[in-house]
Amino acid sequence: MIPKKISYLLLLVPILLVGQQNQKEKYNAGFMSLNLKDKGRIYKPETSNNDSLHFRPVDLDIWYPSNEKKDKPLIFGDLFKLFEERAVKYQENNDFSGLTSELAQFYVAELGVGTDGEKLLEIKTNSFGNITPSSKKHPVIIYMAGFNGMGFENYKVLESLAENGFVVVSIWSVGRYPGDMTNEKEDMQEQVYDAEFALNYLRNNKKLNVDLNNIGILAYSWGGMAAGVLSNKNQNIKTIVSFDGTETHYFGEVDTNVYANGATGEDNDLFIKEIYDSNLLNPQNQNISYLYFESGDKLNDFQPTEEYNYFKKLNSEKFYLRFENSTHADFTSIPSILNASINSVKIYENINTATVNFFNKTINGNDTFTENWETLIGSDSTNIETFDISEKTIATSEISGKIIDAKTRESLSYVNIGVLNGETGTVTDIEGNFILEMNDQVINDTLRISMIGYKPIEILIKDLKSKKMPFLIELTEHISELNEVVITTKALKKKIIGNKTKSKFLSTGFSYDQLGAEMGIKINIRKEPTFVDAFNFNISYNRLSAKSIFRINFYSLKNNKPFENILTKNILVEIEPKQTGLISIDLKSYHIVVNSDIIVTLEWVDNEGENKKGEAIFFSLGLLTNGTIYKKSSQAEFKKYSSMGVGFNIDIRE
Repeated sequence: MIPKKISYLLLLVPILLVGQQNQKEKYNAGFMSLNLKDKGRIYKPETSNNDSLHFRPVDLDIWYPSNEKKDKPLIFGDLFKLFEERAVKYQENNDFSGLTSELAQFYVAELGVGTDGEKLLEIKTNSFGNITPSSKKHPVIIYMAGFNGMGFENYKVLESLAENGFVVVSIWSVGRYPGDMTNEKEDMQEQVYDAEFALNYLRNNKKLNVDLNNIGILAYSWGGMAAGVLSNKNQNIKTIVSFDGTETHYFGEVDTNVYANGATGEDNDLFIKEIYDSNLLNPQNQNISYLYFESGDKLNDFQPTEEYNYFKKLNSEKFYLRFENSTHADFTSIPSILNASINSVKIYENINTATVNFFNKTINGNDTFTENWETLIGSDSTNIETFDISEKTIATSEISGKIIDAKTRESLSYVNIGVLNGETGTVTDIEGNFILEMNDQVINDTLRISMIGYKPIEILIKDLKSKKMPFLIELTEHISELNEVVITTKALKKKIIGNKTKSKFLSTGFSYDQLGAEMGIKINIRKEPTFVDAFNFNISYNRLSAKSIFRINFYSLKNNKPFENILTKNILVEIEPKQTGLISIDLKSYHIVVNSDIIVTLEWVDNEGENKKGEAIFFSLGLLTNGTIYKKSSQAEFKKYSSMGVGFNIDIRE
């Protein structure tokens, strides 16, 4: 449920709506929400017909043209609240009360416009609840929402379409029971089936007078995949507009996100490839008009191994435009309505206008699009050339070894090994052994080996190639002098500092195969000295089959980044399979004293048993100015992962 990455900046030329003087009538945007059931599909398996979730729930949000107008329009919170209501209904046993407020806080924090979620919820829309629909017959636009999304994510465009004479039906993105959408084919198809059910419902609905011979699709993100499949199945669909849709996908991205199903970027590549290989899309055989808007940062620091490009495969009328200085989030209404940046506002104005004009041209035959398009492609900040990727095969090789104490000759457990500042790394097992697979592009890079209490060593990877595997590496103990601590007789004040969230709605975590990955937050220290008594965190979800072992790390700071681990011993945390809730680790026996700000992290170092593909563990996220930092492997650089802070805190005395 959590958006992936958010960043912006650049002024685009504002494009005014062209040709409105040629339209016969302007409408007000009415809004209604329908709670239906598709009795042709089972939603919750192994239940009776009387169970409220036995049959597939289908919730439709509909924007429609109306000649009526009320004094008071809906606010964004009215639309957003539906998300919480449906989360409660679809997942029944989970308590989602408060989800609306917490997600609103998430959005404003991620966009850098404060921490007051009410600012978002109170924004007025131009939609009016349950006003009388126009009696005229109107064409239909099906909106296919993004990953676990709903119509609120692009309500501005949906109400603009209604104002211009289209009935818009929003199909929210929810998969099989218990309702979490994934990138798997079967979940994607549920959204397609929901859309087909909605079209059949409209055929018999006398309140909304719709023209089912003239259907268009608007899609965002993951909804683009479902849009392509639906279009392939329904010959009455004339046109598609896609906002950065996944019907075009670049394979091979190093994705640090962990999704609700525990999948990583690599897993999702496999799921998406299965959809493409199943021939559900068939763009080469479709006769539709197609407009694709693509974000400009999609291939930043990313060399794809291959692509599936729906636009390139389509043989009918098609238009492509990339906003060079845009992100995926810019193709939703939220950055725009929050005025996150001039750039995000202008991008959204442009895609809103072009979308209305494109449907006017391709469905109504009223060409308000051509002049608009010429202006758009004339901007210095747009590009009509699709991304050009170069395919290349990257060879891989494997190194293995054992790490021991140079003096005692004992094996060293949980030593960090990896390409310096790279994304490839691991940790030694309980016996000090490791296996590391790396691509041959790093042959001239450095392998770094480090551990608490030992001097790190660095070895050129090319020098290892001539060694016989497995090879032996010795680490020398590092004896450091402890800073003098002055103990006073006055009573010390106890506090809990850091992020105390126990949220179940907002979370982040590690996938089943991410040993060596690490995440944490900065904690501000106010007094000197400060004594650390305990480390606390909350596990919101845990789908791991094996016991997992994490290491607690305390880092000093240099240039506001993690510098040196100030601990002298491994502090390990064992988490049982499926264990959730608050975890508190007593640290009094370690006598940890800090005198300045620190970064506290959890690092995944071992499993007792084997986790299954798709499993993951999630920690609560909450509002924290410093945000979450993350590194994917043992010797990678820490990067800012989110403006929200992972829920780590410490008990102190000061």
